[in-house]
Amino acid sequence: MLTQIEWWGGVIFVLGALTYRMVLGALEKPADGFPWYRLMMRVFFLAPAVLLAGYFYPLTQPALQYGYLALLAVSLLIVAVMLVQEITGDSGEGEAQGRDKEPLKEGAKAEAEDNEEPGWLMSVVGAIVLYSPVLTACGLASYKAWPMVQRLV
Repeated sequence: MLTQIEWWGGVIFVLGALTYRMVLGALEKPADGFPWYRLMMRVFFLAPAVLLAGYFYPLTQPALQYGYLALLAVSLLIVAVMLVQEITGDSGEGEAQGRDKEPLKEGAKAEAEDNEEPGWLMSVVGAIVLYSPVLTACGLASYKAWPMVQRLV
């Protein structure tokens, strides 16, 4: 029989994996250059997944504790970067696409209206779905890491 935290941890893993798959499937692969945004999205999902897995194990060795704290720092940093990009609307994918657009002709105006940005409600729902597994994993990892940090200070 699973405990509640193991069960909810499994739910968070599944939700995170599905969100990861949907997001990376939606991102286009750039034709040239290094795909920084895709790499950042992978770190954004995989680092908290490793943190969540480490949450269920006792980290008795100092090397494991330092590694856990370092991974938590990387994860929190990448989450902060992604939140800033979400708020400012600055993702590396849209810049190249925005430069390639031509001025719209009369017939294309109606088609462009159909491709509008989603409303604020859908943006909020999307952000909740995207960030909930990651923030939950980072929150649990921070809770576990707090006694480790107190021993260091």
